[in-house]
Amino acid sequence: MIKCKNQRNEWVTLPRNKFRFRPSVYGIIRNPEGKICVCRNMSDGKIWFPGGGINVGETRKDALLREIAEETGLAGVEIGECLSSVENFFFYEPTDEAMHAFLFFYDCQTSDQKLKNNDEVQDDEARDFRWVEISSLSKDDFSDMQEEIMLILSDLEAR
Repeated sequence: MIKCKNQRNEWVTLPRNKFRFRPSVYGIIRNPEGKICVCRNMSDGKIWFPGGGINVGETRKDALLREIAEETGLAGVEIGECLSSVENFFFYEPTDEAMHAFLFFYDCQTSDQKLKNNDEVQDDEARDFRWVEISSLSKDDFSDMQEEIMLILSDLEAR
């Protein structure tokens, strides 16, 4: 049995054979004003970043560019260094999926600031993309991995 959190940050215990590996990439995308792009998760109303699963045969950077384009519509995104990698066990109740996830967070920049409207987004979970100041975010804005996310953002803001 594996103890993990669901999308509402509640602990659940699930059998090991329910889990699947899920490598994923996320962009902390900064615009020229230093704001970052975030979205709202439909399942819990919390904030997250553009990105998602890596397909078999796809590099991390190719997957991130694809996910950013699908979700935000941003063009000319430059992918910089990998800021952090986090291992996480997670249960997503809406689809009854348990994941042993490996999340890679990248520093990204773009001069393009026009984000897709909700009806243009090709994602069932991510909505309400917008630009925010890093300093306006707190750990309570995130449903999972709050300490890890705040450390990534703090390190990025200090640059």
